[in-house]
Amino acid sequence: MDKHDERLLWLGDTHIDEATLNRVFGRVLARLRGSDDFSPTRTAQHSGLDRAFLYAVERGEKGISLFTLFRIASASKLSASDIIRRLEQELTTQTEDVL
Repeated sequence: MDKHDERLLWLGDTHIDEATLNRVFGRVLARLRGSDDFSPTRTAQHSGLDRAFLYAVERGEKGISLFTLFRIASASKLSASDIIRRLEQELTTQTEDVL
């Protein structure tokens, strides 16, 4: 595959497609759910996002915009960079498991 394929995200020598990115991001959000500051109901109430949408994101069925990431982060008392850092760690772990 061409490393310039715009539909793929390259992490080292491994490509990540959008569906995989959404699924891994959802897993990160689901893991954060254990915190009282990050329940889908509370996050929905404080972000103005629909709770069903948040559950769909957790299942990897929906992707989010950068603006929505900041809304989720603000409502859950996390920084957007912390959520992204966790996503990067999860993606790195996943690609190491594949190799």
